[in-house]
Amino acid sequence: MRRLESDYHVHSYRVPTSYTNGHIHWMAGVTGPPVPMGPSHVHYYSTVTTLDQGHVHCASGVTGPSIPCPGGGHTHLLTGCTSVDHYHSHYYGSYTGNEESSMLFQRRAI
Repeated sequence: MRRLESDYHVHSYRVPTSYTNGHIHWMAGVTGPPVPMGPSHVHYYSTVTTLDQGHVHCASGVTGPSIPCPGGGHTHLLTGCTSVDHYHSHYYGSYTGNEESSMLFQRRAI
């Protein structure tokens, strides 16, 4: 199957964590390029949370498959659990932003 440069895209995300031990953190970033998965695709992500109460957490994983948006484009579910730091972790769950073209990953037909 030939992939076109329009197939190369990323998604931004800005996600709050669960409220644990009296605080939350925020995670923000941009996913990696699409990875084919069955009839859809997923994206890898890796991030560090905001600094709150003197510590941060790491989070990484794979998004869910694409979910069409009513106005066009698509989004992905982003869920998981952060690393354990200061004797606790946080859960998170939200959706990525709509797809964004990325010059970093664009190529001619391959």
